[in-house]
Amino acid sequence: MRRFLITSPNYTGQAEIVFNNDGTLCRIDLTDTDMQPSMVKGFKDRVCVHVDQIPDMITGSKATIIESDFEVSFDMFWKKYNKKINKVRCIQLFAKLNKSQQVMAYMGIDDYTKYLKKETWRTKADPETYLRKQYWENEYK
Repeated sequence: MRRFLITSPNYTGQAEIVFNNDGTLCRIDLTDTDMQPSMVKGFKDRVCVHVDQIPDMITGSKATIIESDFEVSFDMFWKKYNKKINKVRCIQLFAKLNKSQQVMAYMGIDDYTKYLKKETWRTKADPETYLRKQYWENEYK
């Protein structure tokens, strides 16, 4: 995963874009900015879909892009998974994962959640089970 932080004199804060290991865009996060809705649309229209296109994205703008390590804290995982059961055991399991696995576990929550919405007969696994059985490695269709 590759993470880029974008700042500009047009807004305060920093925008974040994240690309998968294959270089395709997987996330745009503007929550740390004060962008107005019209500015958000313009920003999203300029964001490239592949990491190789980043130089073209900032051509002619006053934006600054910095590549940054993508790290996921347990609190980020816990908030996003949003099933608050067995926190102490989950903290221990999360800490045993290497940084790459932590990122994949975090990013995998979206696919797992989409799968659960489609397969309404399934119930969401406890976060401990999700971590222990590495649910993010599954291919949800």
